[in-house]
Amino acid sequence: MVHTSGIGSHTAPVSDPLQGYLEANKQRFVRELVELCAIPSEASDPTALDAAATWCRDRLASAGCSARILRVVDAPALVVGETGSGKRTLVGVQHYDVQPAVPLALWQTPPYEPAVRDGAVYARGVDDNKGHLLLRIQAIEAHRAVFGELPIRIRFLIEGEEESGSSNLGRLLALHPGLTDGDGALKEGGAIDAAGRPQLSLGGKGILYCHFRVRTMSRDAHSGGATHYPNAAWRLAHALASLMDERGRVRIAGFYDDVRRPTDAERRMVAEAPFEPQAMKEILGIERFAFGRGDEDVRYAAVFEPTCNVCGIESGYNGPGSKTVIPCEATAKVDFRLVPDQDPMKIATLLRAHLDRSGFDDVVFSAEEGEHPYRGAADSPLVRAVKAVAEQEFGKPAVLVPNSGGTSPMWVVCNARKMPNVTLGMGHPGAGAHAPNEHILLENYWRALRATTKLYSLFATQA
Repeated sequence: MVHTSGIGSHTAPVSDPLQGYLEANKQRFVRELVELCAIPSEASDPTALDAAATWCRDRLASAGCSARILRVVDAPALVVGETGSGKRTLVGVQHYDVQPAVPLALWQTPPYEPAVRDGAVYARGVDDNKGHLLLRIQAIEAHRAVFGELPIRIRFLIEGEEESGSSNLGRLLALHPGLTDGDGALKEGGAIDAAGRPQLSLGGKGILYCHFRVRTMSRDAHSGGATHYPNAAWRLAHALASLMDERGRVRIAGFYDDVRRPTDAERRMVAEAPFEPQAMKEILGIERFAFGRGDEDVRYAAVFEPTCNVCGIESGYNGPGSKTVIPCEATAKVDFRLVPDQDPMKIATLLRAHLDRSGFDDVVFSAEEGEHPYRGAADSPLVRAVKAVAEQEFGKPAVLVPNSGGTSPMWVVCNARKMPNVTLGMGHPGAGAHAPNEHILLENYWRALRATTKLYSLFATQA
């Protein structure tokens, strides 16, 4: 079931052929977005992942691309779509998998029954990343219809496990090394800040995602024995507390050894970027930032510092009523966001050494995800072209950011050739990616689609 109450279309006369094409096809383009977002392509649902991959392949083909699906054992499919001709090649790095939709009770409408209302589309994955990947395919169709054949080569790489660390993308690309040949990469996602300025990210942090587990007894015990029986929840809590001090500094020996110092140019980029700490606090309902950080400290830390974050903890009894037990087992999920030139596997080794040295050799962990950080060059034809079309369509100065706080597989795609990479998108600060009621604003969607269509021409000639 799809919930609709208008798509924000208007019937005013249009002044250019591209706008005319989009006006004529808005209803269909939104239907396509709804159809794609209705597929529950979470990591735990291989059937849905296959369905999303097939959908993307077919939509690429209908836009005039040569499209195929590549596989390795025990991994979601990689969808490859290629089209156009010219001296330059743009690699579009996208993904069709989404974050789990839980907690379902907090959604105003079901996450996989996309709702179109009040000029917005609500669905899991509509911002991260199905809206972005679809508008980039629709832009190919629009370019062909309005401007003719593409003057650049475009190669889409649409994977199905970005949200779980892109752990098999490297294997797939190693089997098909030519897929990463190019002159620049248009990375997944993209955002508009609270003042409507396009945010152009030139990379992303890496990640080490870990599952912690400790077992202190063979079974739960009566809480009357709390004077002498070992509590797994306390044990894990103490181990987690050892990882970071109260100021947010990671305590693992060697953790910061490989952190690349930002260049003066990168620091200036951050210093000159608009920064709205009060708006950031209001969106999440907080009075102050964590760890006693001042506003200016946050400005730089968000881009240049690695992190240690507890994503969730489970132990004992948390159901209705009371159950007085000493839990025998506790688990936690922890992520470390990494910055250039940290190596996720080296951090995992340092983490194990830290736990052992701190007396927590009974706490076991597995590294479930590991991805290198990547930060590309700002001085490139691709970044200049994206900046130009973004400013034209959104009507505000674009903001260059050395890297986002999130993670994309740009290192495996770009590092060998040191390719520049950049975002061009439409997410807004309250979009709720990874949270209930994720949504996009259709006004931003059409602006981003127009900008992307124009990028496909401008990149061919941009100096």
